[in-house]
Amino acid sequence: MTEGSGFLTEAQVLATVTRLDRARLTRFIRAEVIRPAEAGGDAVYRQVDIARMELLCDLCDDFELDDEALGLVMELIDQLHGARGDLLALMHALAVENEDVRHRVMSRLPR
Repeated sequence: MTEGSGFLTEAQVLATVTRLDRARLTRFIRAEVIRPAEAGGDAVYRQVDIARMELLCDLCDDFELDDEALGLVMELIDQLHGARGDLLALMHALAVENEDVRHRVMSRLPR
């Protein structure tokens, strides 16, 4: 990890994600399913990037997805993650409202 930054270098990523080699990492970056940050002119990666790389390796190894399919799957996962965050925010906002407001909102939801 780069000193105090929470970022990992390419070498650290390759050591951490055992099914990842430099060629596959380059493929993921070119397909824009991994977007490294930059520090001191070098590409650096966050923990969330590590999780994405593990998932991408699973998708490539288990389902033999090409770059276009990888991009589509990851876009859908990102959308789902965003929708989940929005839903959690809405739930927290409703939780602080009075019971009447919560009841009115719940009564308008489809069942």
